[in-house]
Amino acid sequence: MRGPLITMSAITGKPTKSDIYEYLSSLKANGINEAMLYPRSGCEIEYLSEEWFDTIGNFIESARMLDMYIWLYDDFNWPSGDAGGRVTAIPEYRLRAISTKGESIGQISYKSLHNSGLFGEKFFPDLLSYDAVDCFIKCTHEEYYKRFKKAFGTVIKGIFTDEPSIGYCCQDEYIPYYDGIEEDYFTFCGRDFNEDMRSFNEGFYLNAITIISNRFRACYIDKICSWCKEHGILMTGHLMCDNEPFWTTKHNGKLLKNLSHFLLPGIDEIETKLDDRTEMALLGVIEYASGENGAMAELFALGPCDMSYAKRRVTLYLSACHKIDHYFLAISHMDMRGNMLVKDYFSNFSTDQPDFAGMKELALDAQNAALLAKKDYTPDVYIRYPFSVSAKHITENLDLTVLFNLINELTYKQIQWKFIDDERPDAPIIELNDDLELVLDGKKFDISSISTSPLVTDKKGEAPKGIFVRKFNDGSFVVLNLFAEEGEYFIDGKRVLLHKHAVHFSSTENDTSKTEELLSKFDVGYKNDNIIRTMYVNSQINAEIYCENDTEVIFAIRKDTEAFLSGKKIICQEKASTLPSGMKKLYKISEKTLLKKGANIISSKNDFKYLPSVLVIGDFKCETQSSEICTLKLSKRVDTYSNGEEISDYGIVEFTTDTIVPYGAKAIELYGTKLFTQIYANEKILGEKIVSPYIFNIDKSLWNKRISLKITQYSSIAPIFGNVAYWDKNVEECGWRGTASPKQQPFGFDKICWIF
Repeated sequence: MRGPLITMSAITGKPTKSDIYEYLSSLKANGINEAMLYPRSGCEIEYLSEEWFDTIGNFIESARMLDMYIWLYDDFNWPSGDAGGRVTAIPEYRLRAISTKGESIGQISYKSLHNSGLFGEKFFPDLLSYDAVDCFIKCTHEEYYKRFKKAFGTVIKGIFTDEPSIGYCCQDEYIPYYDGIEEDYFTFCGRDFNEDMRSFNEGFYLNAITIISNRFRACYIDKICSWCKEHGILMTGHLMCDNEPFWTTKHNGKLLKNLSHFLLPGIDEIETKLDDRTEMALLGVIEYASGENGAMAELFALGPCDMSYAKRRVTLYLSACHKIDHYFLAISHMDMRGNMLVKDYFSNFSTDQPDFAGMKELALDAQNAALLAKKDYTPDVYIRYPFSVSAKHITENLDLTVLFNLINELTYKQIQWKFIDDERPDAPIIELNDDLELVLDGKKFDISSISTSPLVTDKKGEAPKGIFVRKFNDGSFVVLNLFAEEGEYFIDGKRVLLHKHAVHFSSTENDTSKTEELLSKFDVGYKNDNIIRTMYVNSQINAEIYCENDTEVIFAIRKDTEAFLSGKKIICQEKASTLPSGMKKLYKISEKTLLKKGANIISSKNDFKYLPSVLVIGDFKCETQSSEICTLKLSKRVDTYSNGEEISDYGIVEFTTDTIVPYGAKAIELYGTKLFTQIYANEKILGEKIVSPYIFNIDKSLWNKRISLKITQYSSIAPIFGNVAYWDKNVEECGWRGTASPKQQPFGFDKICWIF
């Protein structure tokens, strides 16, 4: 089975043919066989120019040579439908909205009234215009097909549309407008559009949003899907605000029906906030829309870059429990210059992450998750998706907390539910009435009226919040620890230890083995120099490096800025070969520089959260301290290690010791780490793990033998960026902050035990 992990590969800079081949090779070597080509901020090639298509051709050719698949992206950045500004350059192809209340009633506006702050006041493409959508397809889809016809349906699997919307002009009292809406309204309900609007007819908004939704589906979704079918590829992507029923009605109309028309429907799950109030509602949407080609989710884009593999893994299985079997990994940067424009969050699926080799293990889990997605289950209750009530109150900014509370309470009571649209299954249906009250079969609903025996309980015999359970029709089940405390729970009556972000299957056996702790000092080997940034928040131009002893370092300075040591300019000339590959081209490095014992002031400007102006490289231990300016405290690295210590560093660290393997030892287990970890005995690998339990099997040929035991651990790229909590606390402007960092995962472990 080819792996279902697909990188959203951000094309930044001007990658050469060799750059592209090297990049795709690095993905394939680490378990990823598919890439979506994502023109994004930081790209220095004119979008849809001949140079752009030459670059895409190099990707396709390299993918063919490597036996990989390619997915296209249908615009520059997002939202889709504008072809990088070519559509809205034509005035009649600009999205319009009509005011339905107040003194401006009947006024038609082209101007963006969207209040997200992401787009400013720009024009948006009119996705209710057949001609505008034809223009979009001609500028993008047709141009790709003209050049790469032979790759369609072979190397090229599909094309991704990202948050196309009819609501970007529709704040407050406005709804989308198109030529002919009056006639369509009369055909649909036999009433006059303008008369109903001006008389506040109670059926106006529901009727209007319904026909607008139908128009959007026919004009944009069905048209592009038909084009993709005819050309042998899948149409995938997701719609705007798919986690919020009211806002998705404003932006897309009837979400469930519209999304179901995608050839490969998807959702936007980029925050990875597993305890968010809208999380389960979002997953319920894609479960409804999934079809014969499966379903997809865009995952992880808001980071952070030090998200544990355990959290990524449990997210894959949670997605699979809702029929998702394609996992789009956001973002995979070819280089990191896009972080000068998209400043506030960072996730990276590339070899810039020292622990990227752990993706091979995650890819195996992704294959298992994709198989799990094919399994069916029977809900205990259905929930009517609240399109009608949202449409009726489309100008009122509905607060649907009551719906989210219901969904979450059902989920964590382990009561299985599904969304329905217009269907009427022979089962209980919970709905929202016009007063935003929950009703079951027409009567006010109380969740206590639905009883079930939870599969998973805590020590009090209660269903714990944060534990997700899916019981399949074949009798199997899966238990996911999304955000509950790590500890012992009862699963189907059996006592089970659930680690943080654990995935537990019905076939998993309880561990009743005996253990014996390995007490040993380890030698510590650092496989690379440490790297950390100096930090300048807001208008600061100074940072401090405090050295316990005279310390030799190298500075890496971003090429578009400069830096000074105690007022003297730091001269940089050489290429920054010691940096991660995605940063090398963007920096130059100094010669070795001696920092004197005590305080050293480093001055610079134009610092970015995830693209620092100054990096410090050397053989040192570093602690970051917060004061009026950010201070780095440099000291000597430790060279021996005992269980429970912490080594906060960047890159790769080895722990080695000589020990005798006890007779009867079946395995060795590490406790207290979340890093990608490998273990070797006499330089022969015993295995590698990315999640707890970190158990590695021991061959009986090693019993009673003295061995050289080596533990190799890999960090994320996060330590390079220093104390980002200090940045977040002090920064004056932030557009869209990503998921909170779990903090750097230190090297080391709490204890090691032999298992018998």
